[in-house]
Amino acid sequence: MSRRVFLDTSGWLAVLSSREALHEDTVRAYRDVLEARRGFVTTNLVIAEMHALLTRNRGADAALAFLDALKQDAAHEVRFVSPALQDNAVNRWLRPFGDHAFSLTDATSFEVMRELLITTALALDNHFSIAGFQRLPATQ
Repeated sequence: MSRRVFLDTSGWLAVLSSREALHEDTVRAYRDVLEARRGFVTTNLVIAEMHALLTRNRGADAALAFLDALKQDAAHEVRFVSPALQDNAVNRWLRPFGDHAFSLTDATSFEVMRELLITTALALDNHFSIAGFQRLPATQ
């Protein structure tokens, strides 16, 4: 079992936006992971979602600054979704859980977590719980 934590778009957005209802709890959980040197794992699909949200809400310069900062941050590992990983995600998560309307980003996130034995995600998205993973912050 991995000590690392998966970082979902919903968790990342809650860290960056004080307008999010669980902002303070999520920031605390995020900092706890960093201070414990557990490290975060995410995917390029999550990064694409974050870039789109930041571009829309804060502008292109802020979104580019996010990408630049991420590239230099060793505490955040980005896994790229290969065709094989995407196929596995579709067959393991989207087809069997069709009644839950998981997104492709969700499904590939779950598959990365499964492959890396990651059990916890910084995520406000209830789909992570439905898929059998623990979520941070714990107050949810």
